[in-house]
Amino acid sequence: MQSYLDKTYHVAIYLRLSREDGDFSSLGEKKESNSIANQRKLIEDFLKTHPEIVSHQEFCDDGYTGTNFERPDFQRMLNQVRQGAINCIIVKDLSRFGRDYIDSGRYIEKIFPALGVRFIAINDNYDSAMTQQAGNEIILPFKNLINDSYSRDISIKVRSNLDIKRRNGEFVGTHVMYGYLRSESNKNQLVVDKAVAPVIQNIFSMKIDGYSPAQIADQLNEDGVPSPAEYKRLCGDKYRSAFQKSVHPLWSAMAVYRILKNEVYTGTLVQGKSSSPNYKVKTRTPKDPSEWVRVEDAHEAIISAANFDLVQRLMLDDTRSPAGKQAVHLFSGKIFCEDCNGPMTRKVQKSCGRDYVYFMCSSNMRRGQCFSHTVKEQDVYDAVLAVIQTQVALALDFERALKKLDGESWERRELQKIQRKITRQQEIIKYNVKMKLNIYEDFKSEVITMDEYTIFKEDCDKKIQEAKDAIARLQGNRNQVKSGLTEQQSWLAQFREYKNIKTLTRRVIVHFVDKIGISANREIHVVLNNADQFQAISDFLDERQMNPAGRKATARKKEVG
Repeated sequence: MQSYLDKTYHVAIYLRLSREDGDFSSLGEKKESNSIANQRKLIEDFLKTHPEIVSHQEFCDDGYTGTNFERPDFQRMLNQVRQGAINCIIVKDLSRFGRDYIDSGRYIEKIFPALGVRFIAINDNYDSAMTQQAGNEIILPFKNLINDSYSRDISIKVRSNLDIKRRNGEFVGTHVMYGYLRSESNKNQLVVDKAVAPVIQNIFSMKIDGYSPAQIADQLNEDGVPSPAEYKRLCGDKYRSAFQKSVHPLWSAMAVYRILKNEVYTGTLVQGKSSSPNYKVKTRTPKDPSEWVRVEDAHEAIISAANFDLVQRLMLDDTRSPAGKQAVHLFSGKIFCEDCNGPMTRKVQKSCGRDYVYFMCSSNMRRGQCFSHTVKEQDVYDAVLAVIQTQVALALDFERALKKLDGESWERRELQKIQRKITRQQEIIKYNVKMKLNIYEDFKSEVITMDEYTIFKEDCDKKIQEAKDAIARLQGNRNQVKSGLTEQQSWLAQFREYKNIKTLTRRVIVHFVDKIGISANREIHVVLNNADQFQAISDFLDERQMNPAGRKATARKKEVG
């Protein structure tokens, strides 16, 4: 029988290092015993004492986990093995080869012997060619199992540590989002990137003014503003996004859309949006938004929470730009038919060299259903302006009344009330989730029928969704009230700039108007955004008998014929 010393070997030196497998110290430095240089030196010293090895190649996966074998240089090495260029593989120890118990054993005990490959793990004193080494076949699986268990324990510790950091408001992502940088003194703290913060503020401002994401992207490209990917490249970052299509990418509607939807710009850190099942599966799956980790005031905001909420509402509106125009028309996405709840369509007719603009019910215009509800745009304009002027006057009256209460804060009281309501809705969600589990158990135990289970479950789901919607609305109200406190002024102070308002702009409309309804007899009903807050202030002043006379409930809803 031919001795392994009588055969010549073409060797693959395999080196691997990974942060995920605990190959770094607590300070993030490479452990010297496992460093790539140390592995290479150990193997080279080993080769000097084995004359049967005539040539060698090096394969190195630096920064790749050992919990799977989808590593670039490992796969390249396997290709060389299959081509017959390599018939021996040497590693420092079994943990450098891999930490997956099943796959490591399959390669070492089945695949390599079938391919005629000698496998050597120096520190584990394992050499597949030395059959006289007693107990190798028994000890090898146990060593692989220990390496697998070590990797699992490290994974559990890493996940736990990352979760604690997320809940403490520390940023643990790999890449920092556009508009922020890592703090030089604390890598887990985000700080505003002053160079591009005005770009983000401009994007939100343009959206409020009626521009679509595509129009905003076109304007940014026209102004020569580097896109987020291009900005990172210019700053020396090698990061490439899956969305990137070219070497010097331009702004796109999707890039603008992602910025407009990103809550991080309000100072709220949202993390833990996806996860992998375990340490052996690297594919990440999205998590339900209720499971995301949200920490408010984790870093400095670029956009106020109130403006962010306003933009989120605007993005739900059905808005389209008129032909040949930049922004949407004044009342786009705000004006509806009160009978069918369909949007009113804006029409322009020319007569005697003049434009006559009016709105009519889209259902009636397209399908002949409902009523036309035709109303002149100027009538809508006048009605809305009158309602806003009334609300501004009321706000200023309220502000003067509140100032007489010797520093008593309506804002702080309102925030406490809103938080109690949010807590109540959260309790409703928790209760109905528990009820769903109980009725499922009743169904499995045949206490209730399938039809009964379906009815009960749908009822619970409906209550959960209603509570979630209520929480979203309450959080929006809270953000509006908090914006005043953040700026160290009364919430009502925001209305001062509109004290002498004489004309309407798109920005005024989106700030003030929630909805404009047109009835069959052409009455114009204007519903304002801040109705809840105005009613709360009115009730607050009523308790102290300081409500401005004759104007108590006018902020909730105004109707103009």
